[in-house]
Amino acid sequence: MPDRMTEPQVPTTRTGGIDWRVVRERLDRSRAALESAFSGEGPWTDDLLLRRERELADAAASAEEESPRAAVLIARGQGSRRYGLELTRLGSILPLPRVARVPGAPPQLAGLIAVGGRVMRLYDVDRLCGQGAKPSEPQEGGFAIVLRGMARPVALRLQSVEAVAEIDLTRFGSRSEAGPYVRAITEERVAILDVAAIIDALQDARKGTGDV
Repeated sequence: MPDRMTEPQVPTTRTGGIDWRVVRERLDRSRAALESAFSGEGPWTDDLLLRRERELADAAASAEEESPRAAVLIARGQGSRRYGLELTRLGSILPLPRVARVPGAPPQLAGLIAVGGRVMRLYDVDRLCGQGAKPSEPQEGGFAIVLRGMARPVALRLQSVEAVAEIDLTRFGSRSEAGPYVRAITEERVAILDVAAIIDALQDARKGTGDV
């Protein structure tokens, strides 16, 4: 038969009574071991931390092997070019409100619009990305896409919004020759915009002019 699990023996004195000194020493050692364990010390916690470190390293290696995908809004400018804008950089999308022209403004600035009671600049995406001259008679309708991440928001004008797609941006190399702020062009000829660079450039332009 297998041996039975034995109960821990209670220390006794020579006279048969309980040796409370030994009991207290055992309790003190147990308490110290527990405190060491819960403070993140001791061999078992070292082993746990080592396993956790290996798990995180394996997860990081696995993530590097997988191609990151980004949710991208596919939209079209007033010309034929289609653009992709990462959703994490967009604040809101709304039908184009009335545009107030700004005399003497640079060609990429379509004018001013009011969104939610706030007046903001509206930039023509085609012109901003170097796609020829600004049309003398802009097409009717369209959308204003408010960018996220600016102290004073601005919006981009796009003629139509087509879809939202997940795109593996690592598959496409840099295409700076395709125009300013174009970080890549997909197989479907969608120009993926570097919205962060656009935001930085517009903020720097504001600082230089002191404009609102």
